[in-house]
Amino acid sequence: VTDPCSELNCSKDELCGEKNGVYGCFCNEGHRRPDPDFFDLSEVCESSSGSMSLSRCLLFEAGFATNNLHLNDPSCKGTVRNGRVEFYFDNSNHICGTNLVDNGTHFIYENFIFGAQDLTKGPISRKRILKLSFSCIYPKTQTLSTNMEINPPESIVHKKLPAGQGRYQVRMVLYQDAEFSQPFNGSVNVEINQQMFVEVRVEGVDSRQFATVIDKFWATPANDPHHSIRWDLISRECPNPNDDTVELLQNGVSTSSRFSFRMFVFTANSTKVYLHCTVHLCLLSGNHCSTHCDSEHHRRERRSVKFHDSASISIGPLMLS
Repeated sequence: VTDPCSELNCSKDELCGEKNGVYGCFCNEGHRRPDPDFFDLSEVCESSSGSMSLSRCLLFEAGFATNNLHLNDPSCKGTVRNGRVEFYFDNSNHICGTNLVDNGTHFIYENFIFGAQDLTKGPISRKRILKLSFSCIYPKTQTLSTNMEINPPESIVHKKLPAGQGRYQVRMVLYQDAEFSQPFNGSVNVEINQQMFVEVRVEGVDSRQFATVIDKFWATPANDPHHSIRWDLISRECPNPNDDTVELLQNGVSTSSRFSFRMFVFTANSTKVYLHCTVHLCLLSGNHCSTHCDSEHHRRERRSVKFHDSASISIGPLMLS
């Protein structure tokens, strides 16, 4: 006769036993885990993927066998490792019924863990349903700013959202060529009227769902984005109508936004220029992310309600030769 306990591989914190005619792993009283009401749920969100793990013994003691649990998509079942049942989804080939929603203040990846316990005796049933909803939440509005001398000229904002539920990066890179293949290296020494090519890109989000939109891009003569002297290159997602050297190449169509302008110097006896920008993420599903500027470079449409997390980053100094 096969020993059912040998097939369960209970961990050192578990004890094999039988409940309602089913063998499983009970929690060892000496290693009781916290949060029994939530089965000691541990969740990790990274970009557009998520993983959840629960205590196998707490689930079994509540009457739910691990082989009966699954995500919104019934084919997405859990994997047992070290006494925990792990579930995983991503937005590539393992969606598992995950839903992306916008509640007005956050964008949220939602799914749930589902299971059932059917205790039928003769003409009656005491069927119990387990449905554990979980989500990965990203707030719409959070502004950061970093000021650093770039070598090479690249500024990175690492964003860690509340409770560590999600992370992505915003990068600003200066290029020497229109093909965006030659970034500046070392100290950035440029000439007046030299054409500059700028790319702002977001990494760590699903490029099929989100686009990057530059809201504002401006320059200051000092390492302070709030300096009283400034020159706008982009405002309200469109080129400054007072600077005809600004050419918006792409904005709101992918996770990278690009534009070019010709270098200048501030008249206030400064040979340094610092660049700053504010960007936001936009949900592509609304088809309202791309920027439409008229002949006067003004935004024709109101900002889409699909507006999501925002950030500000800075780069510099650019040395005028």
